Amino acid sequence: MLDEINQTIYRYLRDCPVLKRDAALQEMIYYALGFCNDGSLLSGGKRLRPLFSCLTCGIVSNNYKNALLYGAALEMLHNYTLVHDDIEDNSDTRHNRPALWKKYGLPLALNAGDLLYEISLSAAAEADETSGKSGLRRMMKMSEYLFLGQHRDISFEGRERIKKSEYLQMVRGKTSALLGCSFALGAMAGGADEKTIAEFEYAGQRIGIAFQIRDDYLGTWGKVDELGKPVSADIMDKKNTLAVIYTADKNPDFLKKWNEYDGSSERVAEFAGIMAEAGAPEFLTEQCRRYTDEAVDTLSAHRTEGIYQAMLDELIDSLENRSK
Repeated sequence: MLDEINQTIYRYLRDCPVLKRDAALQEMIYYALGFCNDGSLLSGGKRLRPLFSCLTCGIVSNNYKNALLYGAALEMLHNYTLVHDDIEDNSDTRHNRPALWKKYGLPLALNAGDLLYEISLSAAAEADETSGKSGLRRMMKMSEYLFLGQHRDISFEGRERIKKSEYLQMVRGKTSALLGCSFALGAMAGGADEKTIAEFEYAGQRIGIAFQIRDDYLGTWGKVDELGKPVSADIMDKKNTLAVIYTADKNPDFLKKWNEYDGSSERVAEFAGIMAEAGAPEFLTEQCRRYTDEAVDTLSAHRTEGIYQAMLDELIDSLENRSK
């Protein structure tokens, strides 16, 4: 299934008329998606969004192939966000290699990211033409919430204090909306009714919240060689992660130190230690489990005994306990 997902993405990009007009731009788009020019893989993400789409489609219809192009569209849209995230966060690396903007320059990377977003929507429109569904409309509505979530995330930088409720609102846009759409498009491609699609979407959204919370955990207590980026970055960038929010609620002295912190690497261990002493690792682990359980409970009404269900169960479990 993963091979077919990668082949679907690569073929769509290879056959894209506008990319055929400029080899350098085509190479940039390939690079952003983790492909060499010949379609072999450089390195890349986990392809979670298309995997979720294909697995939910398989659960609903016992055939995942109807979700392949929708999943490819979602993966391209996701990677568009990563191109822009790296620029907005001033991140030099992505997947253990230079970020697109570091390799090709900021102006060209911005433009390539914009084009990748358009290509992703075109792929969804093509899938709609074949299936008679309305995946493009769902993707565009989801994008609005995704942009809102990113706006909130950036706006939180420099704020002296963020409430947990504000954090969750941000996550529901930035991470949760896209994963929810992955589940929804898969169920839609499989022929599910609107009630079932909504339930799959809700479950995907809960998985998305759990995914971000686990990201926050790894951003402070993960291993640099597994993550492919500096673990200290979240602390040095003074990101208002859930670990920071939780510790500030538990330890008022921490908030004063945090707001006065200049982002120096020498104090990373100090802040990680304060957060650990406050119980932040345990809290984040418990919250990740809570949202995962809510997703699993929602999906229980649609459980099957087939291979797609088994793979989905395994994938959800691996996300909760992942190390990168």
